[in-house]
Amino acid sequence: MTILGKDMTFGLFFLNSVAPWKTDAEELRDGLEQIKAADRLGFHSAWIAEHNARLYGVVSSTQVYLAAAAAQTSNIKLGSAVSRLPLHHPLQLAEDMALVDIISDGRLYLGVGKGYDALEFEAYNMDFDERHEKYLESLDILTTALKNNRVSYSGKFYDIKDIPVYPRPVHLEGPPIFVMVSGNDASMINAAKQGHSFVLGGITNEDTNHKIELYKKTAVESGFSEEDITNAIARSGKLLFCNVAETTEKAQKEYRQGLEWYMGERDNRPTFGVVQRERHLDYDKFLKSDNAIIGSPEKVIEDIQKYKEITGLNNIILWMNIGGQPQKQVLNSMELFSEEVLPHFTKKNTIVK
Repeated sequence: MTILGKDMTFGLFFLNSVAPWKTDAEELRDGLEQIKAADRLGFHSAWIAEHNARLYGVVSSTQVYLAAAAAQTSNIKLGSAVSRLPLHHPLQLAEDMALVDIISDGRLYLGVGKGYDALEFEAYNMDFDERHEKYLESLDILTTALKNNRVSYSGKFYDIKDIPVYPRPVHLEGPPIFVMVSGNDASMINAAKQGHSFVLGGITNEDTNHKIELYKKTAVESGFSEEDITNAIARSGKLLFCNVAETTEKAQKEYRQGLEWYMGERDNRPTFGVVQRERHLDYDKFLKSDNAIIGSPEKVIEDIQKYKEITGLNNIILWMNIGGQPQKQVLNSMELFSEEVLPHFTKKNTIVK
């Protein structure tokens, strides 16, 4: 087996779904325990999703959960995946995220998105159809507030006149901002125009390569230096389903129940390239998709090598706890990954800023 260069980083994704066999409190406490374990095991990052009014995601504020995680960890990067900008006042979000950045001593990764679920907007009496325009305004204000002591802005939704912003984040330039990208090229283009990093989900390896090339081309045309572009892409990665067990058969069998419950709870919405009809998931097809790395340590190593060779990306965000997977199973998967997979791809003290 050919071992690739030891330059990859691996994060974990947390949606915090409350499946029928778990309570809200159990799932949220399990998630924090997993993040603490990830910090100890050498995972590079932990990413928290934000939802409301949905059992498939019960963290309604990434900044609250990230603050709890920051207080209990020392090294792991902590990211929002994503903070739904149209549902927050951008100045308050900037203040909250700067506070998380301070609690974590500069370990914050700020992932942003516009939101996709109309029910979540209706629950807060927010106009779903305005989310794209509001997202763009909010991102401008958020970026300015994290880099500057005062903010002035005049737009369709916000009129801000020379308002001071406290507290200030640890680094003067603010935490790195990540844009979450799935099927739409427009999100990648916007990320490149602003020089933000990205996290990919829901697309094939072929589309991944297309979007990376699109990012490079757009960033160059927008005036960013080769160094800036290289650094932004070096932080970027892709979200993949993952479970590691002693055998591939065991890994695939034990991951199935939580995945199928989650897909059903998502109301048949196509997710990560897996199309579902009539609440039935073709599990065998799912296991063969570009977005699944599920199996023994040996198989997972081979799958990651293939991903690296095809996409050239250095980072993967692993979704181990989908749909309320049993805690012992998730922790075992994390342990096996850390002990038997991680050493093939990372230098022990690699730091990605």
